[in-house]
Amino acid sequence: MKKICPTCKREYRSIENFCTKCGIELVKEQNKCSEMRTELCKTMIFADEDMYCSICGAPTTYWKDEIEGRKRW
Repeated sequence: MKKICPTCKREYRSIENFCTKCGIELVKEQNKCSEMRTELCKTMIFADEDMYCSICGAPTTYWKDEIEGRKRW
């Protein structure tokens, strides 16, 4: 799961808590469609446990990160 700086929008992994550029506390990135195939996909925000976009069927960003993390091991 990614975290982002609300000020500069830099992305971080889950272990960081503050932005190295701004010093601002990071916020958890929202769970969205990973492929953004349609205009509706761009507006959808899913619950943490949702694995697929309800509009196009693509994996959500949280699930995609989970799958990619498993491939590394």
